[in-house]
Amino acid sequence: MSVVEVEGVMGRLQKITAVKRGALKPSEARLLEVINATLPAGERAEYRKLVNRRRNGTLTPADQRRLQHLSDQVETLHARRVQSVVRLAALRKLTVAEVMKQLGLPSLVTVHG
Repeated sequence: MSVVEVEGVMGRLQKITAVKRGALKPSEARLLEVINATLPAGERAEYRKLVNRRRNGTLTPADQRRLQHLSDQVETLHARRVQSVVRLAALRKLTVAEVMKQLGLPSLVTVHG
């Protein structure tokens, strides 16, 4: 199991424990799952490799199509993350900035590639 996979399992266990203790509402737990969602490890590695190949100017047309597909998935995850942070802020009656600080999120704006 990779470090990323272990961290994912640990995060899920912490959420389950928090829900059972009553410290975290199930609706908040669902939002946190979306906020923390990423591409699977293999696809993340492939995405980074393809981005590097694009920078080096060595992408084939097939690579470009695959990179576009993965980029679309990353953008979808990001859009869902933003929506979930806003919903979590509303549930907690906090500002988006306050929730981001609580979660240790530096920014909702990221640059890919």
